[in-house]
Amino acid sequence: MKEAKELVQLLHPWIDGTRAPLYAIQFPQQAADEEVASFCQVRERWAVTAKYKVAWVVDLAGVIQAPATQRRIFSDHLQRFEPHDVAYNQGSALIAPNAFVRGIITAVFWLKAPRFPSECFTTQPEALAWASAQLAARPSGVPSSSKPSSSKR
Repeated sequence: MKEAKELVQLLHPWIDGTRAPLYAIQFPQQAADEEVASFCQVRERWAVTAKYKVAWVVDLAGVIQAPATQRRIFSDHLQRFEPHDVAYNQGSALIAPNAFVRGIITAVFWLKAPRFPSECFTTQPEALAWASAQLAARPSGVPSSSKPSSSKR
């Protein structure tokens, strides 16, 4: 696979691209269905041209609400986003410091199991370190593993 010469901007209020190609997502405490759908659309548009290896740190620590409609919106998004994830996602570090958030992750991944490396962490520094290592460990153009992993860190 040929890599893009330049990083493609990924602009959304929930996404920090300052460490790109390591992207940090900070989900809000709660959001309307339309906001979640808009977030998903932004990532899907970005994936059309972002043809390079990436890693994600997904911070769910502050989430206090995730209705079934939003879990379905996000699992459907993961299905549409899967070709990019399989080709380029070197790892997704999920910050899930409590049982409620881990339950959301379980529900979403039950609907659409990931085909990329993923780990759950309780702190941002652990998640950032793991995602950075995942990004550095794989040579350019090598697809991600299709077998997800999990951790009880």
